[in-house]
Amino acid sequence: MGIATLSLWHGLSAAWTDASTLRARATVNGWRDGSGPGFTPALWEHTLQDLQTALQTTPDNAQFHVDLGFLMAARAQGLGAAPAGSLAHIQQQNLLNQAIAHYRAACALRPTFPYTWAYLALAKHLRNQHDDEFWLAFDHALQYGRNEAKLQPTLADLAFALWPTLQPQRQQAITAMVDLAQSAPRKTMLDLAQRRSIALAGITSAAP
Repeated sequence: MGIATLSLWHGLSAAWTDASTLRARATVNGWRDGSGPGFTPALWEHTLQDLQTALQTTPDNAQFHVDLGFLMAARAQGLGAAPAGSLAHIQQQNLLNQAIAHYRAACALRPTFPYTWAYLALAKHLRNQHDDEFWLAFDHALQYGRNEAKLQPTLADLAFALWPTLQPQRQQAITAMVDLAQSAPRKTMLDLAQRRSIALAGITSAAP
């Protein structure tokens, strides 16, 4: 098989994968932004299977890893505060482990994309794994995404949840991010800080 034929096959395979996952990706996007469709276990399972099948065809597709990570993390959060040691708690931890693995793969494929790093940090936070990998993900998300209005509240909320343990440089970086943010995300972040009784040095107003 020649190089041209291999390239053609790769192109056809990628196109087929994109087409075959349109519904699954639309479902994930709807759940991610809160626009629907309504969640059912059957729809979740069907969406999961579609994306897992697509990933087998294109294993280096970072977006499929991100979407699968979202499905796992969202289902884990949907189980609520499961009692430690219960079957629901074990299932929750397993789902978060799978989410972390998918986000880790996506970060390796898109190392400068801030949202993927933020998703990895959030999944590890939910898993209560505040280890070196968590801080690496957090720092990369902050480095590449500090000016992303849609990402700033997530970064701030993660930081505020761990504020007493943050190094001064990280506290200063978060404070600067809040101070320089646009009006809407700035107000959101200040509200988040207020709920946790966190005073950000030099910031007293939601106005830019």
